[in-house]
Amino acid sequence: MRFAVNEYQRVEATPGAKGRCPGCGAEVIARCGTRKVWHWAHKGRRHCDHWWENETQWHRDWKNHFPTDWQEVTARDDQGELHIADVKTPKGLVVEFQHSYLRPEEAKKRTEFHQPMFWVVDGTRRQTDRKQFQSAIKDGVKHPTKDGVVHQLWIFNSRLLKEWVHVGVIVAFDFGEDVVWLLRRIKGDWIYGFEYPKTKLVQHISENSAIPDVLFGEPTRQKVRFRRRRARF
Repeated sequence: MRFAVNEYQRVEATPGAKGRCPGCGAEVIARCGTRKVWHWAHKGRRHCDHWWENETQWHRDWKNHFPTDWQEVTARDDQGELHIADVKTPKGLVVEFQHSYLRPEEAKKRTEFHQPMFWVVDGTRRQTDRKQFQSAIKDGVKHPTKDGVVHQLWIFNSRLLKEWVHVGVIVAFDFGEDVVWLLRRIKGDWIYGFEYPKTKLVQHISENSAIPDVLFGEPTRQKVRFRRRRARF
């Protein structure tokens, strides 16, 4: 957790700092070591949001693209259970940054809870993912368009695709480059997507503007809110 609350102010973890969890109000501890990014932690192993994962520098770098008051926004579900969005814009769009493996059932629950939302997934966590994804692109079909190349990939050629096709929203795969690969649409066992500059993606999120889309190889544009539809995205 990046922010705690101290005297009604959001504060970051620094050596000796004190604060309370903005979600549950419990006292949290400033962890300021050399191996992990400085962060706040609940005492022991507990955490008030069971969807929580350890934050890495990768998470922090993505969050830093957005105002701090958009980061770590809390909300409760119908049963009163607390969840914390990595980024939530004033227009209500949630962006979740996922580094660790996520079970499909949990990914679906989180997607349903945070709608409208999309995912940014760290494609560098496993050493083989980037190479496997590049092979999938090489073996796939390329559709040249006036805006660039749309890739048509077979789901079973990439572990990342198999893990994330079920969420029903946009997924941006980050392989540590200046572009992400946007998973935009599915038709049968085929995935349609394309490379897109990170800076432009950040701009779309910040402005709540249209993110480029494809319709089975043909470019089109849809508003972010279109992802509320479950059958297509």
